[in-house]
Amino acid sequence: MEQAAQAFGPMMRHMFEGLGAMSRAFYEKCGEEALPIIAEGAAKSGVRQGEMMQKMMPVKSMKDIGEMFKMMGGMMGMEMEVVELSDDTLHFKAPKCMLGIEGTSQGLCEAMMNSDKKMMSTLLGREVEMKIPKSVAAGDKECEVIFSSK
Repeated sequence: MEQAAQAFGPMMRHMFEGLGAMSRAFYEKCGEEALPIIAEGAAKSGVRQGEMMQKMMPVKSMKDIGEMFKMMGGMMGMEMEVVELSDDTLHFKAPKCMLGIEGTSQGLCEAMMNSDKKMMSTLLGREVEMKIPKSVAAGDKECEVIFSSK
């Protein structure tokens, strides 16, 4: 089973990078006007992903989601430093964008990360706030993301 999970990792990474490439192209063609459309699509995708995940695993806290993120990151070969992980907060840093949107904009990053925000809100059954103090999409050396449940 572990071998299958490791083999599945590159496919998942390719899927995230493909979504990033399509969103990047749309953003580069249409500019800021594309961001609400990308954010809405990401939100719908996040809700659906959360609904599917609810059927696969019990998630009761942000700590559970953080453990899931660490597992998925390991499968996909993504580095992730967890700064804080509690029942209400997931704060992490990553040296690379898993969506491959480096050098675009903070706005595109936030629009696309809306997917994770809505997925978490769906899993937890309550609204989740998202802050992105640093983003390689905006030219920072690393990504820093803070999710907190209300």
